[in-house]
Amino acid sequence: MKVTIPEITDKELADLLKSSGMTEAELESFLERCGNNCCCAEKVRTLRKVRNALLDTIHEKQAVLDKLDNLIWCTEKGGDL
Repeated sequence: MKVTIPEITDKELADLLKSSGMTEAELESFLERCGNNCCCAEKVRTLRKVRNALLDTIHEKQAVLDKLDNLIWCTEKGGDL
Protein backbone atom coordinates (compact mmCIF):
# COMPACT_ATOMS: atom_id res chain seq x y z
CA MET A 1 0.00 0.00 0.00
CA LYS A 2 1.45 3.36 -1.01
CA VAL A 3 0.82 6.32 1.27
CA THR A 4 0.43 9.55 -0.65
CA ILE A 5 -1.41 12.79 -0.22
CA PRO A 6 -2.03 13.85 -3.81
CA GLU A 7 -3.27 17.31 -2.91
CA ILE A 8 -0.10 18.34 -1.04
CA THR A 9 2.58 20.15 -3.01
CA ASP A 10 6.32 19.74 -2.46
CA LYS A 11 6.43 23.22 -0.89
CA GLU A 12 3.55 22.41 1.45
CA LEU A 13 5.28 19.16 2.46
CA ALA A 14 8.55 21.01 3.11
CA ASP A 15 6.74 23.70 5.12
CA LEU A 16 4.91 21.07 7.17
CA LEU A 17 8.08 19.15 7.97
CA LYS A 18 9.97 22.35 8.87
CA SER A 19 7.17 23.52 11.15
CA SER A 20 7.14 20.11 12.84
CA GLY A 21 10.74 20.64 13.90
CA MET A 22 12.72 19.04 11.10
CA THR A 23 15.93 20.92 10.35
CA GLU A 24 16.86 22.01 6.86
CA ALA A 25 19.51 19.26 6.69
CA GLU A 26 17.03 16.62 7.89
CA LEU A 27 14.48 17.85 5.38
CA GLU A 28 16.94 17.66 2.49
CA SER A 29 18.01 14.18 3.56
CA PHE A 30 14.38 13.05 3.84
CA LEU A 31 13.50 14.39 0.41
CA GLU A 32 16.59 12.75 -1.13
CA ARG A 33 16.03 9.37 0.54
CA CYS A 34 12.26 9.36 0.51
CA GLY A 35 11.45 10.55 -2.93
CA ASN A 36 9.34 8.38 -5.17
CA ASN A 37 12.06 5.70 -5.20
CA CYS A 38 11.87 5.05 -1.44
CA CYS A 39 9.76 2.38 0.17
CA CYS A 40 6.71 3.47 2.08
CA ALA A 41 7.97 1.90 5.33
CA GLU A 42 11.01 4.18 5.44
CA LYS A 43 8.88 7.27 4.86
CA VAL A 44 6.48 6.28 7.62
CA ARG A 45 9.35 5.48 10.00
CA THR A 46 10.88 8.91 9.44
CA LEU A 47 7.55 10.73 9.73
CA ARG A 48 6.68 8.87 12.94
CA LYS A 49 10.05 9.85 14.41
CA VAL A 50 9.32 13.52 13.66
CA ARG A 51 5.79 13.14 15.04
CA ASN A 52 7.03 11.56 18.27
CA ALA A 53 9.60 14.32 18.79
CA LEU A 54 6.90 16.95 18.25
CA LEU A 55 4.58 15.16 20.66
CA ASP A 56 7.33 15.07 23.30
CA THR A 57 7.71 18.84 22.92
CA ILE A 58 3.97 19.31 23.30
CA HIS A 59 3.96 17.23 26.49
CA GLU A 60 6.85 19.25 27.92
CA LYS A 61 5.04 22.51 27.17
CA GLN A 62 1.82 21.10 28.66
CA ALA A 63 3.65 20.29 31.90
CA VAL A 64 4.90 23.90 32.11
CA LEU A 65 1.40 25.19 31.37
CA ASP A 66 -0.07 22.99 34.12
CA LYS A 67 2.45 24.36 36.64
CA LEU A 68 1.66 27.94 35.62
CA ASP A 69 -2.07 27.27 35.95
CA ASN A 70 -1.47 25.85 39.42
CA LEU A 71 0.62 28.89 40.36
CA ILE A 72 -2.12 31.24 39.15
CA TRP A 73 -4.77 29.30 41.05
CA CYS A 74 -2.71 29.29 44.27
CA THR A 75 -1.97 33.01 43.93
CA GLU A 76 -5.64 33.85 43.36
CA LYS A 77 -6.57 31.87 46.47
CA GLY A 78 -4.17 33.98 48.54
CA GLY A 79 -1.29 31.59 48.71
CA ASP A 80 2.31 32.72 48.88
CA LEU A 81 4.89 31.85 46.27
